[in-house]
Amino acid sequence: MAVVVSSGISQLKWIHFKMRREPLSDMEVFDDASRGTWGALMMLIKLKGGYLGSFGAFVAILTLAFSPFAQQIATFHARTTNSTAGATNLRSQQYLIALSSQSAPEGFIPILPFKAAVYNGLFAENGKPWLSLPVNCQTGNCTWEPFETLGVCNTCVDLTEFMSRTCEDDSAPEGNLTECGWSVPIGARLKTHADVFSMTPVFPQGLGDMSYSTIMKLVFMGTEKQGGIAGDLAPWARQCTLQACVQTLNSSIVNGELKETIVHATTNGTVAKATQESLEPIYISGENNKEPYPIDMKVMMGIRSWFSDLFRSGSASRNEEVINKTITTPDNVIVNLTVGISSGETFFDTDIVQAFYWNYYEYPTGIDMLMNDLATSVTVSFRSFNGTNVTGIAHTVESYIHVEWSFLTVPLLTILLTIIFLSAAIYQTYHHNANLWKSNVLATLVHGLDRSAREKLEDLGGLREQQKEAKTVKVQLSEGDGGLLRLSKYDDI
Repeated sequence: MAVVVSSGISQLKWIHFKMRREPLSDMEVFDDASRGTWGALMMLIKLKGGYLGSFGAFVAILTLAFSPFAQQIATFHARTTNSTAGATNLRSQQYLIALSSQSAPEGFIPILPFKAAVYNGLFAENGKPWLSLPVNCQTGNCTWEPFETLGVCNTCVDLTEFMSRTCEDDSAPEGNLTECGWSVPIGARLKTHADVFSMTPVFPQGLGDMSYSTIMKLVFMGTEKQGGIAGDLAPWARQCTLQACVQTLNSSIVNGELKETIVHATTNGTVAKATQESLEPIYISGENNKEPYPIDMKVMMGIRSWFSDLFRSGSASRNEEVINKTITTPDNVIVNLTVGISSGETFFDTDIVQAFYWNYYEYPTGIDMLMNDLATSVTVSFRSFNGTNVTGIAHTVESYIHVEWSFLTVPLLTILLTIIFLSAAIYQTYHHNANLWKSNVLATLVHGLDRSAREKLEDLGGLREQQKEAKTVKVQLSEGDGGLLRLSKYDDI
């Protein structure tokens, strides 16, 4: 459009001088107007272009707004679309499988995927035990309505206020308790002052002592604060309980990362009756009590049997007498490590004790965190083994073009006015029988000023004087010399 307007204004220059006598300085006004917006503005201010020339100058200025407005017509935006395809989670509605074992005390042991989940929860230490869950989310962003699943829950309570000083033979030597350990009523203890950390498992032993849902209780005891000073006596005790439960989960995947939170959990709080003889499944109801979730009693017995060996009692000691003793089993290990306030050689009875010892000193809530990872990892194994699909919503971000029709006003107006101006310039050229010289430089050189006009301007010294004189010199295109047009000076001016 700029080329069209520029050519039209240049053509009007020749028509302007052909129609009547006009100051020679108008030639420069038209030429500047055809070259840019500033010249077009000057033409409007000086009112030298006539109606059509001024109209062309206005269109030339209006073209400046064409690009900014045109760029705002179509803009790219992003929006989220939802689809139920490609978003699948898993829930466990029952867990009924265990393996028979002649060597296990209870006669059953867990299946291998369950064992793998336990080790993953204890030793992976990635804080994300749910990553092994085979969730399908093809877009990388999915959400699910809260759903229920059978799983394992963990709860921890503080037992520090129940601790008391206890000697192994129930008597303090000469009344001195400094060589004795600590104990809690549930039966866990730190045997001697040399033990700085201990883990004691507690399992259901008979009818009525624990609920159906209880798998195991772990009692942790220690003599040092996490943020204290090594060696300073600050006894503490904490009990964590693993229970079969029904969890209500909020699950989502954001940028490919699975995030799940437990919003509600229920357990079976009943206890075994003395008249019960058969191994009936344990039924746990969900939040709304609509659907019972069974877990086979053989499974519970197998888990407890295996856990009784895996989580056997153990302690951590930094006493030279303990460290220098002969290691009798492969589970005993002496480690030189620095974690939290603890440093130096430490004797551990089992790897499990070492894992909880490390977490206690490394993280503010290390024991609770590791127990929660263990419970979550076991829940993942429940959901992964013959789990039921839960359909969710997959979110896809797509780009689209938004058209703002109001921004079309200026571009359409500019195009319309340009067409009108071009049509008017063509008509004027035809009507006055003018040659199509437009901005042709050769035409300006060939059909230039006659001798008298040039002489009047040449006698002046500089360009400024010539421009000033050109305002008083009126010229008109006249035909002659075989039909060629030349700029001629009127003698009466």
